[in-house]
Amino acid sequence: MPLMEPPPLDATQHGRRRFLKTLVVSAAAVPFVGGWPRAMAMGGMDDAARTRALAHFPQSVASGDPRPDRVLLWTRATAAEGRDVPLRLEVADDAGFTRLRVQRELRAEAAADHCVRVRVTGLEPGRAYHYRFLRQVEGVWQASPVGRTRTAPAKGDAASARFAVLSCQDYGGRWYNSLLPLLDEAPDFLIHLGDFIYETIGDPRFQSEQGARTIRFDDIAGALPVGKKDAHFLAARSLDNYRQLHRTVRGDEVLQKLLESAPLVAIWDDHEFADDCWGDASTYLNGITGEADPGRRRNAEQAYFEYLPVDVEVGEVDAEGQSRVDVARLYPQTRLWRELHWGRDLQLLLTDHRSHRPDHAIPEDAFPGALAFDAEAIARLLPASGFDPAIAASQLLSYLDLDDAKWQPLRKPLRRALTRGYADAGLDKRAAAIRAEAASRGKVAVYVIRNILTRYNAAVPGFMHAELPPAEGDYLRGLPWLALGKQALFGEVGSRYFVVKDAFDLLQALRAAEAAPAPTYGPAQAAWLRDALARPAPRWRVLASSVAMVPMVLDLSRPEIGAPVLMQRRFYLNLDQWDGFGRERDGWIAAMDASGGALVLSGDIHSGFATQLGAKTVEFTTPAVSSTPLHDMMLNTAQRDPANAEAGIRLTEQLEALLPVGDPRIRYVQTRRHGHLLIEVAGDALQARFFELPSGACQQRLYDAPAQVRAMGRTRRFAVDARERRLKALD
Repeated sequence: MPLMEPPPLDATQHGRRRFLKTLVVSAAAVPFVGGWPRAMAMGGMDDAARTRALAHFPQSVASGDPRPDRVLLWTRATAAEGRDVPLRLEVADDAGFTRLRVQRELRAEAAADHCVRVRVTGLEPGRAYHYRFLRQVEGVWQASPVGRTRTAPAKGDAASARFAVLSCQDYGGRWYNSLLPLLDEAPDFLIHLGDFIYETIGDPRFQSEQGARTIRFDDIAGALPVGKKDAHFLAARSLDNYRQLHRTVRGDEVLQKLLESAPLVAIWDDHEFADDCWGDASTYLNGITGEADPGRRRNAEQAYFEYLPVDVEVGEVDAEGQSRVDVARLYPQTRLWRELHWGRDLQLLLTDHRSHRPDHAIPEDAFPGALAFDAEAIARLLPASGFDPAIAASQLLSYLDLDDAKWQPLRKPLRRALTRGYADAGLDKRAAAIRAEAASRGKVAVYVIRNILTRYNAAVPGFMHAELPPAEGDYLRGLPWLALGKQALFGEVGSRYFVVKDAFDLLQALRAAEAAPAPTYGPAQAAWLRDALARPAPRWRVLASSVAMVPMVLDLSRPEIGAPVLMQRRFYLNLDQWDGFGRERDGWIAAMDASGGALVLSGDIHSGFATQLGAKTVEFTTPAVSSTPLHDMMLNTAQRDPANAEAGIRLTEQLEALLPVGDPRIRYVQTRRHGHLLIEVAGDALQARFFELPSGACQQRLYDAPAQVRAMGRTRRFAVDARERRLKALD
């Protein structure tokens, strides 16, 4: 059957009625009826019509970044043989599309994986709109599912707001049951704080694969093998890899219905590109080799902007409003950070924690015995640092200089031992020898030298034994990486995770006294945020951060933990978060307090927190939608370490009690559950409600049992008054 010619955009109302009659999805052309079930009202279609629509628009529709006069609309329309697909967009005041506001002719281009981003302008503030996309299939017009979006209220208008906060929705082996209750909540908009996708498949630390929720890359050759050859998993690297992840996640029916119901406001975290990333560098290899990969970063960003309705300048916008992603405008040119408003009283400051941040403060490949600062540098910098000299002294360890003639005989056995150690860690012979040569020179902690040579002596014949330096002596004292908890040649423990608090605080104080540190946000974003905070504050200023600002400190000296003697001290749990840039974080909290206070929304840590960060600044950290909760991740790690399993399990089971002891600003914490956060703002009153599910609840599909999901869940409610800015628990 030949394709029918679409009616012209200036068709008469009679012509429009005739056009609408050609639609096979008649349910989409029926206005909402108050008595309909909400699921029907939201989708605007019965099950059969929805199935037909998704056959031609398999990722459904979405909208994003609402402003008073515009919104970004999105869909994907597939075609065989890589053909472009002509589309029509309709935006209407009503669900029956009898009062059309916008008609646009668009193309779902194969070059963009058939994704369409269209900026619709000229809309009225504070209004709900219905939209759909149309395409011809064998001469018959087929409609997408109907989406409902809304514009932000005018900047001068008083307006309440109701919005959901989401983060961390791993797909493999997991279901988005924690989103089900939101289908009945009708939020004005959705904030997603990152980890919308996960770039890895089958990472044994926190991912599983199960039946229908299994992903297999089509472009295996373009993927990145991670881990040991006999037990590796794959991470996305190619553009096709990242697109496939987005396609798959956006195929989830509950996520689709949620995105059809309200506009999305999204920022990214690390897994949209790579776990614990900074700039264009990943951290899978922990410093064994460099992992900077700007091409991979741009692939990740291109797929992100193709698939998510994020309205930032990443390409030209044509006369129809269609926005295309221009690779030349991506990393390092990308500007994800932006400011939105919801009426007079609510300001959203959306930040990018990943793209411009410096590397983690402690190198993953730092040799544990090497010095971050020697005695001379500490004597010079400590007075200007403001750090407590007594605490500083307690963190220092004895060291000797292997370049001194007295100690040079130690270098050869050290070099031999370290060459073997680096080879065992995965380096080839030449690279291992180079690393070993560097590590066996200069100033090295006595404890590390003795430890390595003791094991060396146990492995070689007696005539090859090295004489150990005395454990005590007239040594200088410095700050080696060992003092911060770094024990392995390559590794994240003692670098990104489980870092000795006092030693790390000293490291950061000395570095700050030596030179001004690079801003975590990068210079341009930091200047933007300072400017935003300097302007007159609205009643509610919201800072969206992909990672948590709340300090997470664990005191392992408590006797009930039963930690080994060397571990009986305070540790930072995770320095990939703001704890890794604590001095700067504290500066931002002070700036927010000085500007009248703020509400910080964060994610990433797979836990829920409510924290009084500052005198006028409160933080809510949303739990993971589906990703493995922090408690379970730590338990898995502890169980894989037989030497420390018992203490690790005790620590994990007491985690929720230990964290508020580590920082009393924490008013609430849970580390075992999935969930979401719903916030309501009306005048001076703000209420936040956590909805939380047991960790096992996401491992089965409960999409047809919303009442069961609600019964399995629990809620925790908090309030903040704009006049006092103090966090109050309501239950």
